[in-house]
Amino acid sequence: MNLQSVDAILSRMEALQNASRGLAAPGTGGPKLTGAVDFSSMLRDAVHEVNAVQSTAHSQAQAFQLGDRSVSIEQVMISMQKASLSFQGMVAVRNKLVEAYREISNLQV
Repeated sequence: MNLQSVDAILSRMEALQNASRGLAAPGTGGPKLTGAVDFSSMLRDAVHEVNAVQSTAHSQAQAFQLGDRSVSIEQVMISMQKASLSFQGMVAVRNKLVEAYREISNLQV
């Protein structure tokens, strides 16, 4: 992945964050309410993206270990760090969801 790919991923994450908050995309005229946000599909897509990043890192590491000269150690290390950061982000989101669930379940009716 290059710098443009990282920028694309970051902008996608920002767009998803804004969509989950019901805000418009940056530069489109400020906040606006959107229709129902399908949270489960957003979460599923995010998990699939993390899985894809981890799979790419694993395949690059395996190719490097097998002596493929087209894969450099720098590429392997960068892809492994991206996979690690993606996974850490997913765990942080999971922790926030569990915390929110616990708060809601403790509300008195």
